[in-house]
Amino acid sequence: MSASGAPDGRRWSSRLLFLIATIGFAVGLGNLWRFPYLAGENGGGAFILLYIAAVFMVGLPLVIAELAVGRSGGADPALAWTRLAQAEGASRRWAVIGHLGVAASFLIVSFYGVIGGWTLAFVWNALSGLVSGSEALDFKALLENPLALVGWQTLFIAINLAIIRLGLNKGVERAMAVLLPLLVMTLIAMLVVAAAQPEFDRAVEFLFAFDPAFLGWDTALKAVGQAFFSVGVGGAVLVTFGGYMDPAERIGRLAAVIVIADTLVAILAGLMIFPFVFSAGLDPTEGPTLLFVTMQAAFLALPGGEWFSAAFFFLVAMAALTSSVALFEMLAAIGEARGISRGRMLGGAGITLWVLGLGTVLSFNIAADWRPLGGIPLFAKANFFGVLDTLTSTIGLPLGGLLASVFAGWYVSREAWASRLGWPQEGWKLTIWLVLIRFFVPVVLAVALVTGLLR
Repeated sequence: MSASGAPDGRRWSSRLLFLIATIGFAVGLGNLWRFPYLAGENGGGAFILLYIAAVFMVGLPLVIAELAVGRSGGADPALAWTRLAQAEGASRRWAVIGHLGVAASFLIVSFYGVIGGWTLAFVWNALSGLVSGSEALDFKALLENPLALVGWQTLFIAINLAIIRLGLNKGVERAMAVLLPLLVMTLIAMLVVAAAQPEFDRAVEFLFAFDPAFLGWDTALKAVGQAFFSVGVGGAVLVTFGGYMDPAERIGRLAAVIVIADTLVAILAGLMIFPFVFSAGLDPTEGPTLLFVTMQAAFLALPGGEWFSAAFFFLVAMAALTSSVALFEMLAAIGEARGISRGRMLGGAGITLWVLGLGTVLSFNIAADWRPLGGIPLFAKANFFGVLDTLTSTIGLPLGGLLASVFAGWYVSREAWASRLGWPQEGWKLTIWLVLIRFFVPVVLAVALVTGLLR
């Protein structure tokens, strides 16, 4: 198999820019709201311990596999898996792994565009508050206004398309090189302010207090789910990013940097968020509303809270954008691999995603009670957005990861992996990785998948 990567020879400009872009993809909204409240609700330190184990024993092996597949087979995920199967004398049907990842990512982008629009609405409201002293944005009222949601969704998608239209080096790299450092600097600045809050010690205890009672299957599966979603495996983007890698890069080392950085951001986000929540006397276990309701109320209850609110929602919007840009780049790579110009592919994809996103918009207002797949037990209570969420997070991503681990572990030879990863064939690194990818990862993902289907 050739290690040519992208069909036109496109490459990352440097190792640093590859890391910035890939970490930017991994660091998204899940790091800023889902990880902190899951940790707080599920034993604090116990959850974090299980999460770190899941990141390194499930997430990291798959990150390595997906980057290696992309570097060997190209930036188009389906074609990359097809070429890997051909090289190993296996059925071309294994290309279903790439198709499944692309389909799941496409559906995710459709509703991520709507959620990204929410972040822009909050940024605009916060900035307006600095100028005119406007009141807090009513999240419930925003969700009940389909025209406003469509407007913000349209703007968010347009920003992504404008970036991706410029190409990998002039668009994605330059945007990520600005957005991720700004995100990190804003996070650190907010963390410094959070450390000065009177309830910082209480927040640390809430996040890290170790309760061994939570060291069970339920917490472990939640930790696996969060690790899987946060690192970004199963959705084909890492295959695309691997397709742009230089053949001489050491994938294992770079993959470790990516998952470590993603985990650190998630933990720092919790340390940044909860001091404000506790200082304002609010509930830290609000779940999804923590980001858009609780945090806004917490900031505005503090002196100079308008500035904190503006900085925080700017941070949130940047996290949303770094993830979505990566997802759109995957779509552009698919088009280019098939001879479709970047502009034409993105135009068609953008319109399709916008139309599909309307279903998510209406799921929060006019069509909130519509159950499109109500006859199927798994989707009985799900509206349109709920169906997409279940199809992706409960089925698509875990199933894609499961199939990827089975094929990578059992259909690709040890010798082939040693060559692709640059590890000694009988060395300990390859041995540990193969044990995880062959046995541990498939079992854990199979349990997670079955549990999700039977919930």
